[in-house]
Amino acid sequence: MEPSQIFLTDEEFEALFSAEIARLIRNLNEVSQQRCRECGGKCCREVGCRLYSPAFKGCPIYEIRPRECRYHFCNQLFVQAPLDKEQLELLMRPITEFTRGNREEIARMFPSFPTFPPGEEGLASLGIREAVVQVVQAFEQGELSEETARALLRNICRRY
Repeated sequence: MEPSQIFLTDEEFEALFSAEIARLIRNLNEVSQQRCRECGGKCCREVGCRLYSPAFKGCPIYEIRPRECRYHFCNQLFVQAPLDKEQLELLMRPITEFTRGNREEIARMFPSFPTFPPGEEGLASLGIREAVVQVVQAFEQGELSEETARALLRNICRRY
């Protein structure tokens, strides 16, 4: 499996899901910025993201985060977000199709399902778990600057 199929730029996400859905996700991300800073990465910890560290100021691979991360928002965010019923239905369409969809479409949309890509098992299946853990630990121990650690993590995720 190619991590480039999992770790997506905004443009790659839009090509896969549609411009409308990408726009809604961008809007939710704008609303979420303050909320996510306040909670301190609770969602990242809950889903077991191995790339996450409370020492980072935010997601270290935000620019290439997986589609699963792009679709992961806490319920409070949906309450705060200015989405109407039509927008919510559009946003939920891939999830609805996913739960009822055929295996080929599911594999195209979420190639590592049911494994969460930046989790322990997901990173191990990609062969990058040890490299990610080393970078995060080095950053947490003060051996790497945040900028360097982020760059290394993005490179690890995109080159395999």
